[in-house]
Amino acid sequence: MKSFFTLWYKATRPVPNPGRVDPAVLAQKSKQRRLLQRTGVVVLAFAAGGYAYTYFTDAPKRARAEVVLGVKKMAPGSYAEAIAHFDRAIGISPDLAEAYLNRGVAEHQSNRRAEALADLEKALDLDANLTRAHNERGQIYLENGAPQKALVDFTESLRLKPTLEGYYQRGQVYEKLSQHANAIADFTAGISEAPDAPYVYRARAAARRNTGDREGAAADEAEADRIERKQK
Repeated sequence: MKSFFTLWYKATRPVPNPGRVDPAVLAQKSKQRRLLQRTGVVVLAFAAGGYAYTYFTDAPKRARAEVVLGVKKMAPGSYAEAIAHFDRAIGISPDLAEAYLNRGVAEHQSNRRAEALADLEKALDLDANLTRAHNERGQIYLENGAPQKALVDFTESLRLKPTLEGYYQRGQVYEKLSQHANAIADFTAGISEAPDAPYVYRARAAARRNTGDREGAAADEAEADRIERKQK
């Protein structure tokens, strides 16, 4: 059986000119033109399809590259530029949870709490296991005067992954709620995660003073001073 290319070549090779207008020759040339046009259309369609496939399958990769650029912009405090990168990431891949998370963080740092909350909630809708999203949203709830909501977020964050910041933030909530024993327990757990964080010792010192434990508070203040001297 002859190959497609052999048949295509025979159909499109030049037709000898007999020196006069021959209806059969004209018909053959017309067929050749149509075949070449159709072939061009098919080639272009395949090329366009291949480009579209590559473009869309690479979308998550391109979106994550924008997220990386945005995170780099946040380090020096260029939050507007960072948000622009996260906007582009979301435009490329609307279901990328980390883009909403990081945009929410940048918006929070820019004092745009309402927008930050909306983005953090979207991030958690897409991925409920984002520890940082729970921490960040908890901080906003605390700033907005909703400590009970903050407590839920920090508790969920710690359930997912125990961290110094998680314990520290929840301890701060317990202090606001005058649950000093719970606050001390969380600050102690935070110190176990990172023994060289002086601000946690100072937070525990404050909680201990609120329970009347002046000796323990003084010991924590002294340890915080020692760590700060060592870190200078």
